[in-house]
Amino acid sequence: MRLVAIFLVTLGLSGCTPAQPNLLRNGSFEQGVEPWFSLETENWAGFSITDRYAVDGRFSAYLALRADKNDHGAKVFGLIQELSPKRFPKKLSGYYRVENWQRGTEKQYLQCVIIVWGDNAVSQYQNIQIRYILTGIAEPPFALANGRFLFLGDREPTLGRWIRFERNLHSDFLQQWGHIPEGFEKIRVLFEARYDDKELGTELSADVYYDALYMGE
Repeated sequence: MRLVAIFLVTLGLSGCTPAQPNLLRNGSFEQGVEPWFSLETENWAGFSITDRYAVDGRFSAYLALRADKNDHGAKVFGLIQELSPKRFPKKLSGYYRVENWQRGTEKQYLQCVIIVWGDNAVSQYQNIQIRYILTGIAEPPFALANGRFLFLGDREPTLGRWIRFERNLHSDFLQQWGHIPEGFEKIRVLFEARYDDKELGTELSADVYYDALYMGE
C-alpha cells in the first residue's frame, strides 16, 4: 500500500491540486534578470538582483529609489514583463519589502500596474489600466482617463518585513471597467517604486524589494 501511495503522489493523483503555472517567468528572480526589463526613457530607472533578502529562493529584485536636491518632477524605478496569454489571468500576487523610506515628496509610493492593450470591449482607449497602490499615498497621484487606482496598503510603509499582496484580477476589472478583458493583444505588468511632483531642494530615498511575483489562475 505504501508503494501505491507513493506512485499516486508521483502522478499527481493523490487528491492534491497541482501548482498552477506562473505566467510571470522568473517570478522569483532565481534565473537572473531576464525576461524582466525596464523602459529606456529619461524618466525611468532600472533594477538589480540581490541576495540580501528573499522570500522564495535566494534572490529578489532590488529598486534603489534615489533623488537629490537637483532632481524634480517624476521618475519611475521598476521592472516589467509583457504577456500574451489566451485567457485573461485571474490572480495576481507577490511580496514587497521596504528597508529605508526617506520621504522627499508627498507623492512617493510603490505600485503594481496592469495594462491591457487591444481590449475588444474598449474602443476609446489604446489600453486600459488598473494601478494597485501598495503603499506611500492615500489618494490618486494624478488624473488618468484610461486608468483606475486601487489602494492596498497604508500611506506610510511598514519597514523591515515582507508584505504580501493578492488580487482577483477578474473581480477588479469587472468592478472597475465593467468587464473582464477578452481578445486583447497583450498585458504589460509593472512593479514600481516612484515619485511624482518632486520639487527642487529636497532629497528622497527608499530601498525596495520585490519577490515571489505571480500571475495566473
